[in-house]
Amino acid sequence: FVKEIEEKIWSGEVQIGVHSMKDMPSHPAPGLLFAKAWKREDPRDALILREKERLEDLPKGAVIGTGSRRREFQIKRLRPDLRVVNIRGNVDTRLCKMEEEKLDGIILAAAGLRRLGMEERITLYLEPEEMIPAPAQGILALEIREGETELLKLLDALSDEETEQAAAAERGFLREIGGDCHVPVGAVCRKGADGLYQLDAMFGNETGSRLAYAAVRGTVPERLAKEAAAQIRRQMAGTVSLVGGGPGDPGLITVKGLQALREADCIIYDRLSSPELLDEAKPGCELIYVGKADHRHTMEQEEINQLLAEKSMRYEKTVRLKGGDVYVFGRGGEEGLFLAEKGVYFQVIPGISSAIGGLAYAGIPVTHRGKAQGFHVVTAHNSRDGLAEIDFEAMAKGKETCVFLMGLRKVEEIAFGLMEAGMSPDTEAAVISCAATPEQRTCTADLAHIGETVREAGLVSPAVIVVGKVVSLRTSLNFYENRPLFGKRFLIPKIGEKSTELKALLRQQGAAADEIQVGRIVRAERIFSAGEMKQADWLIFTSQNGVEAFFEGLEKSRLDIRCLAGCRIAAIGGRTAKMLEGHGLYADLIPDEFHSDALADALKKQISPQDRVWYLKAGNADRHLKAALEDCCRFEEIEVYENQAVKPDLEKLPKPEEYDGILFTCASSARRLLEAAGNEWKQCRAFSIGPKTTACLKECGMERITEADRADYEGMIGIIQVFLKNKLTK
Repeated sequence: FVKEIEEKIWSGEVQIGVHSMKDMPSHPAPGLLFAKAWKREDPRDALILREKERLEDLPKGAVIGTGSRRREFQIKRLRPDLRVVNIRGNVDTRLCKMEEEKLDGIILAAAGLRRLGMEERITLYLEPEEMIPAPAQGILALEIREGETELLKLLDALSDEETEQAAAAERGFLREIGGDCHVPVGAVCRKGADGLYQLDAMFGNETGSRLAYAAVRGTVPERLAKEAAAQIRRQMAGTVSLVGGGPGDPGLITVKGLQALREADCIIYDRLSSPELLDEAKPGCELIYVGKADHRHTMEQEEINQLLAEKSMRYEKTVRLKGGDVYVFGRGGEEGLFLAEKGVYFQVIPGISSAIGGLAYAGIPVTHRGKAQGFHVVTAHNSRDGLAEIDFEAMAKGKETCVFLMGLRKVEEIAFGLMEAGMSPDTEAAVISCAATPEQRTCTADLAHIGETVREAGLVSPAVIVVGKVVSLRTSLNFYENRPLFGKRFLIPKIGEKSTELKALLRQQGAAADEIQVGRIVRAERIFSAGEMKQADWLIFTSQNGVEAFFEGLEKSRLDIRCLAGCRIAAIGGRTAKMLEGHGLYADLIPDEFHSDALADALKKQISPQDRVWYLKAGNADRHLKAALEDCCRFEEIEVYENQAVKPDLEKLPKPEEYDGILFTCASSARRLLEAAGNEWKQCRAFSIGPKTTACLKECGMERITEADRADYEGMIGIIQVFLKNKLTK
């Protein structure tokens, strides 16, 4: 009812809102404020037993009701044999449920019972040494409108300094530790006879398998809150890995960084980290974007720091993924210092900085004998978005390469600063936009004209500026932009969420590739017996999905490849065969052409009418193989997965005219994309993997179709290169 009460305070219908402080957020709603705390009621939790008088008198397996995980996990520390059930409602409701459901007892806040005049129902109090209460339990939160100065004076006149200090410590701990309703958290602060405050705190994971406790003493509540939270984190926090993902190309991440990504329970990533790296995350990994674009922050740095600490308490392994290197203008040092202060263990996994890797991908070595024996790397803008305080004189007088990061809007100012400090206007310069990505573009000019050149080219951030003699080597060393498909962009309709191998192959050739999901793979709940597996003479696999689904079924059936002794394997395509090898099987038959007609023709030469042939397929696949082989053998279709349709989200894609082609790898992908797309998409060039896909494309209205000579990904890449070469020749 908090919101309803606050609305009445805003409207002036009521002047004071009275809440339980333990249920209130850290700060009041805008336009409202809290008065100072009045003297608190008893903060302890209370146990009400239906028949017994002491906790130890309860029989083994007795049932206790509570709606709080904090209470549940702590009572089971005292009596691990107790069974705790969830119970909700007001005090009267819970007391009635205890009687009606014959619960042995319930746990409630002593403060609520005392305020209701029901203290006599309390069987015993649970001391903080036995059960730490919720932060600010027993304290009232008095909420009023801002500007009500006279009313605030009246309320504050009745405040209690000891309670106010206790509330600051307990709620401060809650803020520091980042607790929420899913995890057990408790805190109670008491003033001792020596005048010092003692803060006792606890925190646990969602299952209660781990509970941590802290006890700190001192005079400053806010400091006690931080010390207690740090103690808890040192006991419970997982590891935070600050990982540099390198510039652009996902292949530039280190082996150790890749391992951290694959093991992470949570990945917190920014705009400059390669999106493909997120495909390495394991199923169930929480992905959180905290990037910044065009001076708009998804999350401020202080919030990111706090998020890292909070996630470390929930997960064993958290990764903070950054583009480039962690410490090269990546604010990784700030995050590391914050985690160290909070008592969270962290490690740093360095990455390749764009100051080196970005230049290399533009054909510019950062150092070269006879041209540059060192280099300067500086950030080009300050926290106020102006030009940073750069020692242009030192850079201009030296013979080192000068590299400026985050300075695209300051190119002309940088060039002017260097020339004014004495650098020759003829000095060669380059600006590399989106380095080490398929969108990379590079402008070169002398120092006097580089600003004008970049402006006319319309380069976008992120960009790296480099000035020095090494720029002259770009013509000879430009390996990246000289690849066959550099500057081209393609669209790939895909089945499933993960990035495809075809996209990786296109990127190796220099092309940009966007993917759009048009389907998902759902495994069939198929269980095999050892007896029926012995009856199969041939297994046919036409896709990697069929291989994965089949072996998942074997695993669920508690069988392994030994049950396939004597069985022969047929597969379409090298990738399907490669996946079989990963499971310890080698295909006996792979047709020269990777389509079902070629497979059927090859099988007919090797099978007999007595052979039992299993085709491991999708439930909604066509019956082409069945029609071709059922008269030649005992043919059986075994449905091990289904390729379910997903509506493609075309609005997230660039315009159709921005693509050099769409790559269709199967008929179902073609049909799903084109049925959802408008006529403008059907004007695109289509590259087809094989005859069936081509037939489907024609049926859907595509006219500009180029079919691969060989029905695999390499065949598609090859036909694209031939097509573009012929187009260029014409």
